Amino acid sequence: MGFVQLHCHNHVGSRLDGIASCEQYAERAYELGHKALACTDHGKLSAFWEHQQACKKYGIKPIFGVEAYVTDKLITTELKKEEEKRIRSKNYHIILLAKNEAGYKNLLKLNYLSMADTEHFYYMNRNSHKELYEHSEGLIATTGCLGSPFNRRIRDGKIEEAIELFERYYEAFGEDFYGEVQLNEFSFKNSENGEQQLVNNFIIEQCEKRGIPVIIGGDVHYLNPGEDWIQTLSIAIRNKDTIDNLTFQIESKNLYYHDTKDYIKFNEEFGYKYEKTDIIKWCNNASEVADKVSYEIPERNKIYLPSVSDNDESLIINKSRKGLCFHLNVQTFEEIEQAYRERLEKELEIIIRKGFASYILILEDIFQFAEENNLYRGPARGSAAGSLVCYALGITTLDPIKYNLLFERFMSEQRSVDMVYNYWDE
Repeated sequence: MGFVQLHCHNHVGSRLDGIASCEQYAERAYELGHKALACTDHGKLSAFWEHQQACKKYGIKPIFGVEAYVTDKLITTELKKEEEKRIRSKNYHIILLAKNEAGYKNLLKLNYLSMADTEHFYYMNRNSHKELYEHSEGLIATTGCLGSPFNRRIRDGKIEEAIELFERYYEAFGEDFYGEVQLNEFSFKNSENGEQQLVNNFIIEQCEKRGIPVIIGGDVHYLNPGEDWIQTLSIAIRNKDTIDNLTFQIESKNLYYHDTKDYIKFNEEFGYKYEKTDIIKWCNNASEVADKVSYEIPERNKIYLPSVSDNDESLIINKSRKGLCFHLNVQTFEEIEQAYRERLEKELEIIIRKGFASYILILEDIFQFAEENNLYRGPARGSAAGSLVCYALGITTLDPIKYNLLFERFMSEQRSVDMVYNYWDE
């Protein structure tokens, strides 16, 4: 039997909701013989690097994903007259997993869009269904938990709407769309409404009609059985509750890291009454989803920075010369006294040769923004005060020649690139 957790929350990306660390999950996956592990935090991608490092430590394939918030409409600018407050549209959950580099980039794009403006970000970062369809390349989607757009409609009795939406997602994601079922306490036997079994049966029926594989998702939030009380306390901290006045308590007591045997047990214990062979098949399907994934975040031994222009080397030369003319109150570069011209040319030669042109121009853009928006900034920081280029570009406000400051303290022929970065990080 094979199984992979494709729905998992950690304490980095799902802060004060997910409890366990990336390394704890990766170690458990290793112990159970799971070959891969997904990271799907609530609307956040912040745990990806830690997730990859932990997985690689234990020889586990990392899968990058998100439990995205999705909404039927992004318009939230209407006001309730009596409250003068924007109307909060309903949000749903959907699981997205990056299958390859294109999928990873689309994951980044969707996450960016979800925070791009006040229509997207309202209490939390959200996407529209349409945005998910438009950026579906390289992404695997599953139907998620009870909070998914399909399952919410089923719970509200809107069956036709649920079917129509299910079909649209299938059209958008094709063979990378999966029905996710969960086995928790909210079955017919253990819950008044039996909501989980209700939505499971809908998902299974729709998948069988279209030949879509069904997988089991754990919706994991902590490592071991019995740790649900830690999650409850963590959420209480998030909600600023006191121990005597908890406004929210975790209803499901089994959101720990599962294996196939746990789902076989849940199936019996909670009265789902699915065939054991189906449970095993759905777990194996989750493992097969992991086989589709072939992407890791590239590890680099140097910092890669975006370019500011088509030719940053030419730009930094022109800007530095003009900036120095401005500071020294002359019209042309040739009017500047020789000591300044020679110092500037020497610094530019070293900065460009060591690949720092874009880095310096990005700093110049930051400080220019601070000046234009009346934000406090200091005259200089650390060894940067010794750079005439930084002075010319307005990054510092000290004339290093006037105060006899050395550029070599900032950057020199002998020192490595890493040492220079370290000075900025001190």
